[in-house]
Amino acid sequence: MACFTFLSLTMSLISCSTGGISISDGEAAAVSAPSTLAGKTYRVTAESGSGEFSKTGTFTVVFLSSQPWYTTQGDGVNFGDSWGMYSYSYSGASGTVEVTDSVGGSIAYSFTFNTAISGTYVATETTTAGVNSTQAGTFTEL
Repeated sequence: MACFTFLSLTMSLISCSTGGISISDGEAAAVSAPSTLAGKTYRVTAESGSGEFSKTGTFTVVFLSSQPWYTTQGDGVNFGDSWGMYSYSYSGASGTVEVTDSVGGSIAYSFTFNTAISGTYVATETTTAGVNSTQAGTFTEL
């Protein structure tokens, strides 16, 4: 069960038992990144990019229940479809996903949850040729 509101938390929340948000005296408690990505699906929107990364576009990433695999479905313009393996770590509202992608190679995604189901990310990659690529944007759990 997912809670509504992804990009910014500006109103009082009622309660979300599975999303890491709780209410205390009308104040929203700190948001936590999920303990696992397995079984979750996110819509990712690029808002800027450099190097070999797209500057705009969207893709959907599905973290399979059978860890550590994922698949992506690109928008067909800026992102293609891919798959690969991932590792995940988190602390507080922040997390890191390191992927070995069938198309993009090794990429590190650093992200921050602003709500229980959404936030911002920065992706980085340095190729063996020394090309540094970065991308930033938003994500929302579907």
